[in-house]
Amino acid sequence: MKHTIHTTILPSETLNTSTELFNTNRGQYLEYISQVFWWNKRVNLISRDVSHETMLKHVQHSLLLAGVEEVVNAEKILDTGSGGGLPGVPLSIAMPEKIITANDIVSKKMMAVKQIARKMGCDNFNTVTGSIGEYDLDGDELIVSKHAFKIGELIDHLGDKSWSRIVFLKGEKEAYDEIRDVDLPLKVDIIELEEALEDSFYKGKAIVKIVRKDEKL
Repeated sequence: MKHTIHTTILPSETLNTSTELFNTNRGQYLEYISQVFWWNKRVNLISRDVSHETMLKHVQHSLLLAGVEEVVNAEKILDTGSGGGLPGVPLSIAMPEKIITANDIVSKKMMAVKQIARKMGCDNFNTVTGSIGEYDLDGDELIVSKHAFKIGELIDHLGDKSWSRIVFLKGEKEAYDEIRDVDLPLKVDIIELEEALEDSFYKGKAIVKIVRKDEKL
């Protein structure tokens, strides 16, 4: 088999870390959500029918990454397909010591997200507009993405760029289906969220960690 796949349930330590970070920064997250809705009337950042409660869940979902080893150890994080700033802005608030770059092909979205992050005081946050395929990776960024790309699609966009690890927030079944179509041999860790969180929002969702097999594991 060209891919090595390992599946686990979300560890309690990861959940506890994200919960603590959310509670500590709750006021900022509520302000972020308010800013997203304000801008959404002017720029299409998120679906018009998304409720405040659902947006809050998206923030909490994004924060699960803050307890993942790869994110904890990364100095630079590239959030590609960021849209309205997820998961980049929540991570920027929670982890001010990280350098976080949000990337999206839609310039109006990146303009709005840049203004939101500035208003939030996120000095560690910046934006880049354009295809990820045109972004000049320096090789030490951890790439993250929330429901923006299929696994093979993002890997194809990256081409021969220098990357070693990607962490996705996506459906578990989607991940299994998408991995089959990837030619590059991968080490894949799928962390199931549904059982640990017991919330219908997380039904079928997972954290999917991808490592190139030609890199040191």
